[in-house]
Amino acid sequence: MTTTGVILGNFMPPHEGHVALVRTASYLVDRLTIILSTSDSDAIEPAVRKKWMENLFPKAVVIVVNNGAIPLPSEDPKWGPIIRGFHPETVDRVIGSEDYIVELAKDLNAQHFILDPMWMAFPANSVEVREDPFGHWKSIPGYVRPYFQKRLTLVGPESTGKSYMADVLAKRFGGPYVPEYGRPYEKYRAPGAYRAEELHLIVDGHVAHRKTLSEKAGPILFEDTDPLLTAVWAEMLLGHSLPDLERRIELPDHYLLLDANVPWEEDPLRYYGKQELRLEFFDKIKAKLDLFGASYTLIAGDYTEREAKAVAVVESMLAKPKQYGAANAQK
Repeated sequence: MTTTGVILGNFMPPHEGHVALVRTASYLVDRLTIILSTSDSDAIEPAVRKKWMENLFPKAVVIVVNNGAIPLPSEDPKWGPIIRGFHPETVDRVIGSEDYIVELAKDLNAQHFILDPMWMAFPANSVEVREDPFGHWKSIPGYVRPYFQKRLTLVGPESTGKSYMADVLAKRFGGPYVPEYGRPYEKYRAPGAYRAEELHLIVDGHVAHRKTLSEKAGPILFEDTDPLLTAVWAEMLLGHSLPDLERRIELPDHYLLLDANVPWEEDPLRYYGKQELRLEFFDKIKAKLDLFGASYTLIAGDYTEREAKAVAVVESMLAKPKQYGAANAQK
């Protein structure tokens, strides 16, 4: 006999308490339906939350119930008829962490399971997470984190300390950081002049790596280079821009632009060691940032001064949570 169960919630956003709830429910029923209660006035778009729930719980069925302009409280007696409307088969178990579950289960002729009602295992709730996501970072599942996360990208000519600075910041504020994909690509590519399609491959590798690591990183995702810098590399290597590549640029919350006035360190994977070329590279990067209207801070001075300036930028970014909304929905 197949046992069915339902969970009702806003999941705005889902947190680790919700993850524990749904995983526990999976041991209590054979087939689970997650009812996502939404309204037109929700702080986080229903489509975003539906995608979160489907990816976090791929074996469950996620049903979105939009109640119009005004949210329908979980304890409202209308939920029984609503659930029966899209769940005509018998509901055996109603699972949740609040006492409204008891009456809802009675209405559905089901058994209730109230799990961790005092939130002792996972004390955070969705309202607290929304109001202070950085303060409740450990309560946010990895797949949900990029929505609230800020991204800080380091750009600059070669040998200006981008990788070093990304590593320093990640160790101080929480990592991992996103390493530059162009270096391993350069190391193993076939000799010869660069082709445009190779720059796209570099962007492919970098963006894929960034999406993976963002789920493991802290409130600030530190990134060593990005597609904007790859677009500048295209101009340096090919002698012209690549508009189709530039259409792939997704600006971070902020850039650190490292200037070229530090000693050059030899490296067989580096190209532009002459100071005039490094300055040309810097000017092209700055021009590209300005063209795209990017937010950035110039990082100059010796390495001690650079680190102090970078740390100050990060502390400023941490002082205010990201303004979340439709623009932050995961791709």
